[in-house]
Amino acid sequence: MPGRVLGAVLLAATTCVHAAERDAAVDEDAGNGYTLGIMYRADVVSNVSGGLKRGTKALGNLDATLDLDLDRLAGWSGMTASFHAIASHGGKPNTYLVGSNQGVDNIEVETNTAKLFQAWIEKQWQGDRFSARFGLYDLNSEFYVSHTSGMFMHPAPGIGSEMAQTGVNGPSVFPTSSLVLRLRYRPSDETYLQAVVLDGVPGDPDNPRGTHIQFNDGDGALRVVEAGYIPALAKDAEARGLSPTDKYAIGVWSYTSQFEDLAEVDGAGNPLMRDDNRGFYVLAERTVHYGAQGGHTDVFARYGRSNGDINPLVGYGEIGIVFDGLIRQRPRDKIGVSWTYGQIGKKYRAVTPGSERHETAWEVTWRAPVNDWLTIQPNLQYVIHPGATADVEDATVLGIRFEMSLEK
Repeated sequence: MPGRVLGAVLLAATTCVHAAERDAAVDEDAGNGYTLGIMYRADVVSNVSGGLKRGTKALGNLDATLDLDLDRLAGWSGMTASFHAIASHGGKPNTYLVGSNQGVDNIEVETNTAKLFQAWIEKQWQGDRFSARFGLYDLNSEFYVSHTSGMFMHPAPGIGSEMAQTGVNGPSVFPTSSLVLRLRYRPSDETYLQAVVLDGVPGDPDNPRGTHIQFNDGDGALRVVEAGYIPALAKDAEARGLSPTDKYAIGVWSYTSQFEDLAEVDGAGNPLMRDDNRGFYVLAERTVHYGAQGGHTDVFARYGRSNGDINPLVGYGEIGIVFDGLIRQRPRDKIGVSWTYGQIGKKYRAVTPGSERHETAWEVTWRAPVNDWLTIQPNLQYVIHPGATADVEDATVLGIRFEMSLEK
């Protein structure tokens, strides 16, 4: 049954893409102040050994985006707006087959639904030297981002695992966002300093379907500050031959609300309340080799820490390498290998018998564009200590992604 459903979805999506391409060819407004993007990802994921049980699940996610240049459309100088809707469906391979703390597929969600994920407006001053953005916002669209790692299917290369597990309903990342105010300052072309204040509880934890904006007592706020250096943004970057891949960033984050300690209690026997749910992260990515045919090899490293008194996952680390266009006959292909490490905190292990010290995942993936709108991506993952528990055997996961996209 999953195969039939997936086949029908792929056929429908392909038909829609072809129709949209025909429309785009005759649309005279393309590029005149707006950009419309449609992307559909369809994944088939099989757990072939270990984990919770063997099996195969098919799942999919549709992204529809609309970016507006309000200067061109309405004469509002330095202003842009963006809207991003998502719709998820299908099975849950990690939930029912693998049992990983960090997940195995970055489009898997707890509840399948359609929602408005982002809707923000931005104002820029002095070019892009100063900017402010307000609205529904994906924190991982600008914070904790390493572009080299974006090709992997494992969720950890997006927002780091140690930060993704924090809060009552997670931070404001896929698939649930919150209302935010983001400010950015660029002291120079290559450097930036950005800060964001977000609603501490995105959406409605009791109703995951649809889009919800609400401010309840005790929600508090999540605050994140990041500073970064991107050499390729320099005015003379092309003349100096600087790689567009290189990036270095450091960030700190904290919640203003209180959270229960995992183990300690107060005099009445109730969980001790803590107001120090915070952490930091660092990331770096760099091109280390250029091929004779224009391809290149990029490496990345990421590391983050959170408070182990409050959160089960106290540390996260990841390294990876991506070979981009190094196959002469396949100049647009990317082949990547990554290693992800999630460290389980002492307090969580103390109150959870049988817990392991870590959960580790290896991933090998090959992203192969077929044409301008279709990409196929085989994937292999090996998860050590899924769920960081001794009761679950190491899992071998095979997957394939079909990605169809259109932009006009």
